[in-house]
Amino acid sequence: MSTNVGRLTAAAGRLRQATGLAAVLDAASDSFEEILAVIGDHEDTTAAVDIPLVMAATQAANGRDALLFAPSLPPRRVHQRRPETAQSPWPDAAAFSDQHPQRRNPRRLHRQATGAPGIAAAVAALSMPLATHLAHTARTIATGADRAACQDAAGYAQAICGLLARAGP
Repeated sequence: MSTNVGRLTAAAGRLRQATGLAAVLDAASDSFEEILAVIGDHEDTTAAVDIPLVMAATQAANGRDALLFAPSLPPRRVHQRRPETAQSPWPDAAAFSDQHPQRRNPRRLHRQATGAPGIAAAVAALSMPLATHLAHTARTIATGADRAACQDAAGYAQAICGLLARAGP
């Protein structure tokens, strides 16, 4: 199993399990951090798909920074990091079908994540639910500056999806 993909699936699991505004903000911030770390760990500078990865990293940094303005973001992590070897928290669900590259089942991505195309697919697989979760939070439980932070961060997560869907594995 790819350690990088394991980090992304663990972040996605924390995001899915987050309840309440502070926990969602914390898990979303952590997801952006993990995207940055995974892209930063990738060193194949010869592939054309690396350009979208670098652009996605910029969007991830912007998303993380947007969440820093949320007053309800806890000053310390709400969750404890799980070991990188933990099983994928993603369910086998139709939402992660092979029909949409950005929605592939992350369990399969453990086997496919080699090089820039695999990293791009794994990052896209996290950024789609990240965008959806933040947008839902902005509409339902966030107010004021928290809502604005969630909306901005959701836009950056959606931008990652768009960038990496075009890059394709």
